Formats: sequence, structure tokens, C-alpha cells
Amino acid sequence: MKLFLSLALFAAFLLFPAACANGVRDGLSLAAGQALPALFPFFLASGLLVRSGLAQALTRPAARPLAWLYRLPPSAAPAVILGLTGGYPVGTATTADLLRQGALSRDTAARVNAFCNCASPGFCIGLAGLGIFGSAQTGAMLYGIHILTALLTGLLVARPAQPTVEDTVPYTPDTMPRQSFSAIFCAAVQQAAATALTVTAFLTVFCVLLRLVQPVLSHVPYGTAFSGILELTSGLDVLRALPLPDSVKLTLASFLLGFGGLAVQFQARALADPVGLPMRGFAACKLLHGAMAAALTALLTRLSPTALPAFAPVDKALQQRHYSAFFLILLLMLFTIWSGKKAKNKI
Repeated sequence: MKLFLSLALFAAFLLFPAACANGVRDGLSLAAGQALPALFPFFLASGLLVRSGLAQALTRPAARPLAWLYRLPPSAAPAVILGLTGGYPVGTATTADLLRQGALSRDTAARVNAFCNCASPGFCIGLAGLGIFGSAQTGAMLYGIHILTALLTGLLVARPAQPTVEDTVPYTPDTMPRQSFSAIFCAAVQQAAATALTVTAFLTVFCVLLRLVQPVLSHVPYGTAFSGILELTSGLDVLRALPLPDSVKLTLASFLLGFGGLAVQFQARALADPVGLPMRGFAACKLLHGAMAAALTALLTRLSPTALPAFAPVDKALQQRHYSAFFLILLLMLFTIWSGKKAKNKI
């Protein structure tokens, strides 16, 4: 399977150089114009918090809810907070940094990473809310659903039956070597630059893949909706032009925000592998997150059809047809992910 996929990509790069070149331009433009301006400050903040010991200030107010809800140690607080607010893949970057510094055990780091890797509020409000629906209120609601379902996902997949011995060992700044601020700052900048380069590389690769599969998707009814499975930002951009009611677009956008796209998931894996952060079940957790977010959004559109501009009522017959098409697309997405996971297990 690995040989087949490698040969297929090699052949595609040789046979379609123009599409690949356009994909590279798309990816670099996306990274420079949207991703890095929003993410790089959080990459730097993550490194500074972990290396300076400032993260300990976050552990006091978060210690009790983390222990009670998720059986996580106080030292997990920076990854939880930055993962829920910083945007993809700040949660994984912070978790990997905490694991590298010895603040978290491998098992605890894996549990944190399973649910604390989310889109940022600016991304949800700016790109999804204003960009697709013309409503910051709708974007804020999407972010609220996104975070709520992330926390619920953590309760389902990240809470062990019993506290682990490793997580009862307190972590203090004294366990880290003392360094000057200049040394800490330089190390944080270097780590942020390496993370930014990883994000840019994966965005570019998946934009190339999107360019290669576009001719196929364009011949499938609503096939362009699959773009978000590969790359989140491109997939949300495609939603704007789909001939679907806003309520269906909202549900699909909610799923994509939770799932994150394969580009985000590979970014997380690239950041996790060098420090030995386990990634088993990560894709399944993101799939669960997306499915729960979509279900909650669909429920809200049914219960309160006029609460937000995106819930504006439409023709019932047209809405029913579009809901059927949406659920067909969602089933196809789930089957694609499930099939890919089975194939990966056989490699």
C-alpha cells in the first residue's frame, strides 16, 4: 500500500505539473495570508509559557476542574487552554513541548492531545462566520459549539478509569534548568519557526493534492464539499459557493471545524513524532468531535430556526432535499475516513 501511494503521487506530480505548481502557490499564499499571521504568535507564546515556568500561574485555577473532569494533572493546563484558544495545531505543539520538558507523561500527553487541538475563535468568527454567513454572531456560535464538543470528546475518550501514578507527581519550575530570558526567548522563537515551517509545508502539500483531485470532485454532485476533508480552510471557502441552505452549510462547517481536515492531522503528527507523543486514535477523536459538533448544530437549527441569520427558514421541500444530500455527503466522508483508517492499519 505504501509503495502504491508513493508511486501514485510520483506519477501525479510528473503528469500534472501545472496543477502542482498552482497548488504550491495556493498553499504558500494560504500560509502567508491566513495561517501564520494567526498562529505564529501562539506558537511563540506556547514556547515562552512552557520554558519560563510562567505556565505554573495557569495551573492553580485550572487544577481542580482538570482533575475532577479529566483526571489530568495541573501541568496540563497550558496545553488545554492554548489548545482550545490558539488554533490548529497549537494544542499539539504545546503538548509536545510539555512532554519534551518532562511536565507530562506520554500517556497524559496523549490524553490531552486527543481533545485539546481546536480552531481558534478568530478563525471561526472571521473565516467561517463572516466569510461564509456574513455574521460574526454565527461564527461565535460555531466556536462555542466547537469548544463544547471538544470538552465533551475529552470526557468520552481522555478520562481514564483510575488516576495514573505518573500524573500524581507534581511538576514545578525547579525541575527545569534555570535559563536567562534571552536563552528562553531564542529557544521559543526557534521552536515557533520550526513549527511554522511544518504548518506551511503541510498546507502546501494538501493544496497540491486538492488541485489534483479537483477535476474528479467537480463531476460529483456536491463533490467539492470533500475539499474540507483534505484542507480545512479551502473546504470552508468552498462552502460559500455551494447551492445549499445556510442551515446545511452551517452544519457542514461545524463538522469540518471539529474534524480539522487531514492537513491539520498530519501537522499534529509531524509535531508529535519527534518527541514520542502517541497519536493512536487521534483521527478517531477528531472524527467524533466533528460528528458531535455537526449533530449539535443540526439540532440547534431545528429547535431555533430563526435565532440567527444562518438559521433563516427556507422552502421546506428544498430544505428536505438538501438535508438528504448533506447526510449522503457526510456518510461518504465517514466511509472514506473509515476505509483510510483500515488501510492504514494494514500497512
